[in-house]
Amino acid sequence: MNEVVGDFIGRQKEGSRICLVGGAEIVSDFMRETQVDEMILSIIPIILGDGNRLLNQKLTKMQQYGQIAQLHYQREK
Repeated sequence: MNEVVGDFIGRQKEGSRICLVGGAEIVSDFMRETQVDEMILSIIPIILGDGNRLLNQKLTKMQQYGQIAQLHYQREK
């Protein structure tokens, strides 16, 4: 993003939805402006650049403990 978050937000129509794809810095900027009503986190276990899998394992289970999401992986046989 090449502009101040507050300026960008000011140009949006009431009720607009914005999809942010990026890291903690841009999300933090929007959260400081109190503009984040919903957040979806996607975890993609690959190494960016080469596209190699970070884990040579299969996701077998997901559990939630309060605000903690725990992902269980097992080695593929």
